[in-house]
Amino acid sequence: MPLAEARLAAPRVRIDAVARPRILEALRAGEDAALTLVAAPPGYGKTTAVSAWSMAKDGVVVWVTLDTGDNDPVRLWTYIATGVDRVRNGLGRRTLQRLSVAGTPIEAAVDELLNALAIFGEQTVIVLDDLHAITDAESLASIEYALTHLPPSTRLIATTRSDPDLALAALRARGALVEVRAADLAFTASEAHELLVDRGHIEIGMEEIETLCRRTEGWPAALVLAGIWLRTLDDPRAAVAEFGGDNRFVADYLSQVALGALDDDVRSFLLRASVLGRFTTELCDDVLGRSDSASVLAELEQSNLFVLRLERGWFRIHSLFAEYARSQLTSKDPGSEAEINWRALRWYRARGLVVEALDLAFAAAEYEVAAELLVEHVRPLFRGGRLHSLHRYLRALPDHLVYEHLELAVDGAVVTTLIGRGTLERRRDLRVVDRARTDAPQRVTPYVDAMTAMLHALTLEGGVQQAVREGRRALSVARSDADEVAVSSAAAYGHALYFAGEFDESWAAAIEAIEHPDAERRAPAHALARVILALAAIERGQPEAARLHAEKARSIVGDIGTSRSWLGAQAAAAIASVNAAEGDLARAEQDFAYAERFFCDEVATVQHTWLLLMLARVRCRRGRLDLAESALRSALGALRELGDSGNLTALAAELESELGAAKARADGGELMAPPSDAELAVLRLLVTDLSVREIGAELFLSPNTVRSHTRALYRKLGVRSREDAVARATALGLITDAESAEADSAA
Repeated sequence: MPLAEARLAAPRVRIDAVARPRILEALRAGEDAALTLVAAPPGYGKTTAVSAWSMAKDGVVVWVTLDTGDNDPVRLWTYIATGVDRVRNGLGRRTLQRLSVAGTPIEAAVDELLNALAIFGEQTVIVLDDLHAITDAESLASIEYALTHLPPSTRLIATTRSDPDLALAALRARGALVEVRAADLAFTASEAHELLVDRGHIEIGMEEIETLCRRTEGWPAALVLAGIWLRTLDDPRAAVAEFGGDNRFVADYLSQVALGALDDDVRSFLLRASVLGRFTTELCDDVLGRSDSASVLAELEQSNLFVLRLERGWFRIHSLFAEYARSQLTSKDPGSEAEINWRALRWYRARGLVVEALDLAFAAAEYEVAAELLVEHVRPLFRGGRLHSLHRYLRALPDHLVYEHLELAVDGAVVTTLIGRGTLERRRDLRVVDRARTDAPQRVTPYVDAMTAMLHALTLEGGVQQAVREGRRALSVARSDADEVAVSSAAAYGHALYFAGEFDESWAAAIEAIEHPDAERRAPAHALARVILALAAIERGQPEAARLHAEKARSIVGDIGTSRSWLGAQAAAAIASVNAAEGDLARAEQDFAYAERFFCDEVATVQHTWLLLMLARVRCRRGRLDLAESALRSALGALRELGDSGNLTALAAELESELGAAKARADGGELMAPPSDAELAVLRLLVTDLSVREIGAELFLSPNTVRSHTRALYRKLGVRSREDAVARATALGLITDAESAEADSAA
């Protein structure tokens, strides 16, 4: 039988190929396995990876590139035996003789070859490149037979676009299978950088590299094609954002390599399913008008043709391929994408998959449908903590629809508030309600009215006393006509009362909020009420109750995934206040500093000013006087802008006095003697919340030595406490606020 010699040689690896040691290591991991399966779609570098590994390997490698003609077991094993015979003349001769005799069972020929390899004894790898070409049952059965009878010195590596019809599950169960898949072969950002910049000499930075990796999902062929295209451009850095599935190089490659071998029905399914993003077999059947989606998807998944299985029966198509497929569909059938989206939208809506339905509604510019969905489902989404998704949806609605549905205006204002840093945006939302009060008062329902008043109380807009009045009105309307707002209204009223210095009344309002039958189902409002209870409990001299309510607030915001928001910052501020009251000033400062990032806004607010004052007080008591003075200065500037700020003016005056006394103490003495280097090392850690034992561990000193150094520092600085030591050392320039902040961060 004439043989194609080129099929018995490993393809050459280009000199400029990217080194991929992690892939070589994955292939080495299969040394004790019968089969290493390298399975991925076209263009993932399967053959290149195995060829590079074989060149670096010590030992014998037999390479056979398969084609459809090998769907004949005699021809298949003739190529394999010939490759083995090239290793050492005569090693495959007896196998070839058996194969030349008509009627010889293929298993006998396979046994002959495996016996020869066992006697040969050297570590041997047989590479079957393009195993997807073999579909004949008898040929596959002969490979499976070989896998179960391989001598310990021999292993198989197969590259394939689709999983072969072999007993992979059984091999996997007994540890005889190693798999290298598309996710393993995908390029990392560093590998893409080597390909495009180091070797391709394309002038782009790491940001552009990461963009390309994200858009291609690391698909090596697409990155190579991107490099070819970018080299033709004057400004490749600016062009990176334009690279996608409609790029001519990518489109040509996918058309010829990926879609060319598919029949018309499967190709049509793939193009149309690409519109759906994520999908199930049921979704495809209903939306695409089919009854065989399960079998088609199983075939595409097995073929590794850019169909990826997600959890719980969901699938998606590789993003770059999906982009290409949608562009092809648009050119062949311009109205089909809109029709598919519309049918999918109805499918999601009928099954209560609200987020998916909303995403499709906005993608298809079906804003009326989106508004209807939001009116119906905004509160469950809100209570579930989907703040950022809601914010995105509500901001995408046209203004006229927000005006028609005023509840969406106030809901948007609430969401903006709870995310944080959105005072001006919230004011724009509430102006829509103000306009309706004049032009269409019938639209201002009790819900809208109560929510608007609640927001004024919550945000303390217009001053603290005005906020108290609005909170009282919100609670009155909620009690009589809008019970769904009762929990948030009571919590907001308690919030305003706290800043008015009415701590007992604040406590009572927050208790009303958490005792409401719906409190547990109104998680954001419930969390806020717990924050108010914690703060009021501190002022009422109830530290244990304060700790309980603060921890509960933090637990609620954690459960609904809103820790990184204004609401989460409220919980952090409550925990910080409890820590400060208990004397844990270092942790209090950390939590106040975290909350400050979310309270800070484009304009001065009462809440942010309060937080600055609390932060200044904690820093003052920790001896970090320069940082305390900076926070106090910012708070005083905000107070001048705010007007009615409730009890904050008195709090600021009290803090000015406390800070002045601390600075006087820090400046009032001279250094008795300079600290030693060892004492300075201890001094720099006194600003942290580390214990004596922990400081010793950091410096490799015993606790007794740390105490000795600390006593010496107190004596030399003329102080009697850790906080005063930090303040005096800062005033004398022995440590700086930057150093203390760095030490605190490290601790």
